Amino acid sequence: MTASASAPQGLVSRLIPLPRGGMLVVRPLRWSDVEGLSALYAGLDDESRHRRFFSLLRPKRAFFERMVVIAQRGGMGLVAAVVDDVDHRERVVGEASYELLPDGDGELGITVDSRWRGWLGPYLLDALVVAAASRGVPNLEADVLVTNTPMLAMLRSRGCAEMPSNDWTLVRAIIGTATATPTWPAARQGPRVLVEGAGGHWHAMDAARAAGLEVLSCPGPAGRGSRCPVLAGKPCPLATGADAIVLAHPPDTDGWPTVRASHEHLHPGVPVLVELSRDASPAEPSEIAIAPCADADLVALLRQVAGAGGERPAGS
Repeated sequence: MTASASAPQGLVSRLIPLPRGGMLVVRPLRWSDVEGLSALYAGLDDESRHRRFFSLLRPKRAFFERMVVIAQRGGMGLVAAVVDDVDHRERVVGEASYELLPDGDGELGITVDSRWRGWLGPYLLDALVVAAASRGVPNLEADVLVTNTPMLAMLRSRGCAEMPSNDWTLVRAIIGTATATPTWPAARQGPRVLVEGAGGHWHAMDAARAAGLEVLSCPGPAGRGSRCPVLAGKPCPLATGADAIVLAHPPDTDGWPTVRASHEHLHPGVPVLVELSRDASPAEPSEIAIAPCADADLVALLRQVAGAGGERPAGS
């Protein structure tokens, strides 16, 4: 089925009529949901359980008792429940929540009954994003298994960027709540480098982190339904907040020429480094061309450029 109701707004409960009778209610979590959440998780198959917990964990009642009072810790939780037309009893079929992180972002978690997957997960996520934005939470973050393609597709359709991860089996994804793309975490850890065109693990990510650089990667304009604001002539929050931008082997297709031509006037003062490849165009005068080199050499150049407040290195 498809959802005909508009996206949930704020914290007001939403009622969605179901084609075969009954209603689906989406509302904030409450204490009486403990049993319903327990039943939802008890019905998960092993694959779903592994995607949610990275193990075959079967959480005990205390897990759900802590979940339903998430608002007391500054977070937010929503539940989706089917309400029967006859006895008006509720059956929980999905939940989405975020725990407040020290950097002001929210740690995202979402679980949906297998029979309700498709539109309900995105609907719950959209509702949670609205609630987070209304509370001043700028981003939602989540660790996602690289094999969890439905979750990754849902987050990437919302313009997610990817944060460094120590585990190659995981993607640390971040989505914005009030903006089409995420923003940098509030706490600055070091010079900030935005890598565009690296939808997964950038080859120099580990070396950059070891050198004290704060790195986020995004797919740029590539991919179906790209939310890259630069394509619409608007500044990108990640690019605006960066100390340097790396274009990872950009092709001459999929909007990349527009992005390369737009950075100079949309994000003035932010140096742009282009990793050259066989198919890449020569760097523009406003760009720093990088021939294939060792990761350590690339990171040293980045530290010089980003750490110098955007000044171009001598001889570039």
